[in-house]
Amino acid sequence: MLGLCLLVAADSSAQEELTDKVDRVFAEWNTTSSPGCALAVVKDDHVVYEHGYGMANLELGIAITPQSVFDIGSVSKQITAMAILLLAQEHRLSLDDDIRKYLPEMPDYGSTITIRHMLHHTSGLRNYDDLFDLQGIPEADLTTDRDAMELILRQKGVNFRAGEEFLYSDTNYFLMSQIVKRVTGQTLRQFAQDRIFGPLQMTSTHFHDDHTMIVPRRATGYAPHKGGGFEIDMSNFEQLGDGSVMTTVEDLFKWDQNFDHPLVGGADAIRQLTTPGTLNNGQTIPYAMGIFLDHYRGLNWIHHSGEWVGYRAALSRFPDQHFSTLVLCNCVGSMSPMTMAQRVADVYLAEEFARAENGPSPKTSPNVPLTELKQYVGTYWSQKNGAFRKFVLRDDKLIMVAPGMTYDLLPLGGGQFEALEADIEHKDRYIFHAVKNGSNFQLEAVEGGVPVSYEAVRPGLESSHLADYAGSYANDELRATWTLVVEKGKLVRQQWMTEDEEIEPAFPDGFIGDISEGQFLMHFNRDSNGRVTSFDVATDMVRPMRFFRIADLAQK
Repeated sequence: MLGLCLLVAADSSAQEELTDKVDRVFAEWNTTSSPGCALAVVKDDHVVYEHGYGMANLELGIAITPQSVFDIGSVSKQITAMAILLLAQEHRLSLDDDIRKYLPEMPDYGSTITIRHMLHHTSGLRNYDDLFDLQGIPEADLTTDRDAMELILRQKGVNFRAGEEFLYSDTNYFLMSQIVKRVTGQTLRQFAQDRIFGPLQMTSTHFHDDHTMIVPRRATGYAPHKGGGFEIDMSNFEQLGDGSVMTTVEDLFKWDQNFDHPLVGGADAIRQLTTPGTLNNGQTIPYAMGIFLDHYRGLNWIHHSGEWVGYRAALSRFPDQHFSTLVLCNCVGSMSPMTMAQRVADVYLAEEFARAENGPSPKTSPNVPLTELKQYVGTYWSQKNGAFRKFVLRDDKLIMVAPGMTYDLLPLGGGQFEALEADIEHKDRYIFHAVKNGSNFQLEAVEGGVPVSYEAVRPGLESSHLADYAGSYANDELRATWTLVVEKGKLVRQQWMTEDEEIEPAFPDGFIGDISEGQFLMHFNRDSNGRVTSFDVATDMVRPMRFFRIADLAQK
């Protein structure tokens, strides 16, 4: 009996040590004066630890608990994918159907876009959330399925031919919600309740398609306030599919369990859900159906994050270790739920990571002289993609900096570098080529498995040239007008329903501005006399779209 008591005490002490380490991961947010997170740690089919940190509602002083309800953003996509797979199992649709079979009003872009393309984000369709931003519709506004469809249907082009590239786009999963509605006569909210949430007994979960709906135990979304503290950050968008699932970590555990013990969809649906997509050339991509397939510290890792207004979410699974971390948060800014999920895994899977990392030695890197690294420093721009990459030196190492990204680069020799991102199989590569005059470099990159060419551009801009850009510009696909004015030596963007925004010069004729989830890059075009006539604007998920100067449009 004494031995049993000592064993129980030792197990209890070990568990307490684990939870203390986990609590320290969330310590910054575990206060009565800030938003925070709900956490569930899953091991071998059981929740081994759950906790709430911080406040669900600062106005009413309500703390976060594992029963608090959060918007999980894009973590919703895997649930939408399951809905489509259930319909495919019943032969009510095929994943290889042309989407125009169900959405005949969609434009013909010259190549067939299938449901499978949308599931794997290889459709080339522009991201409608970014399009709303560029149109001037803020996330706090009310938008409906009709608003989103009208915007999507006005698009005359795509980012690329279907199947040629992988590029994340919320449009894909929103359109699948419309396909579910047209095939079944039910909204995605109704279908998911009947076929997914109900069978899994996810009683605190729903697709949120009514912004006036009262949701018991809902955590309020927040953002940091410029003057200190926090401000409410919520949305009235009513579109589904790409996001809009509201749930708790306890309910998300039930969804997580369906991967290991498939009650909904069966083993075949889980197999499809976790099988990577392929491009037209046969190359696999790191995305399955609403799920990223990856590695972390040598272990197989399945994950997806969610970001929407003041909500952040992370679903992180290590399938071989039967271990998951579910993190739901209610604040933007410096909070990173996926990083928190990784740190929790570091605590619980320390021995497994140690064994995996003691495997094959990491590749050695050639020693590149500092004088050579300095040659590559600069700003590079891709006209085709409307993207730029900046390379700087830090601690005698070459670093790539771009909107939302900062990567250390591993030298491979011969002007080649590899991005030290997460432990993924297909890392981005950058190859510098000297141009003929030897005073500059061109950059050939492989990003997300896709080749991209960049040209070197001079950084910065003389403020005396800002007047060149002032004026009003219009885009028909967005039905949007941007007015640019010069105020106090800065170029300012003015647009209906949005606050005035300073846009920052990145290189001559190139500027950067903010959207709700990321940034946009503008590049101005000039005629043969050097007069600005238009600009192209792009985001991470929308390739360049052209705005014409209104004075020039009036003359046509």
